[in-house]
Amino acid sequence: SSGINAEYGEVKQKNVETESVRQAEVEKQQQERHNELIGQLKAAEARNRIRLLRIRYNNIRSSELEQMVAYQPTSLRAVRLQALVPQKNNFQLSREDNMLKNDRQRIEEIIDDEEMTTTKRDLTCI
Repeated sequence: SSGINAEYGEVKQKNVETESVRQAEVEKQQQERHNELIGQLKAAEARNRIRLLRIRYNNIRSSELEQMVAYQPTSLRAVRLQALVPQKNNFQLSREDNMLKNDRQRIEEIIDDEEMTTTKRDLTCI
């Protein structure tokens, strides 16, 4: 009877160990997935910031050139300046979708996630 109890104890101990190893692997995979999601979001935000900075720079440059042309003392000088300095038209933000395909899919996946399995993580192990 004591031999059976000892074997049962060993089997139970091995099951607990394998369960803890499996749980650690699952947590590691969740953490890696979370880190990947954070990286994707940060990359998308950075692309958007760069795009907005380019638009802002081009708009400021264009308006400054327009002012320089407008404040020329003669129309001949204004025409010369316009000919020498190429102007870019002000860029207006379009109402159409400018997102990359993978960004659009990722955002739709997050929005459609009713159970919040994509964004809700248990990070207590960190």
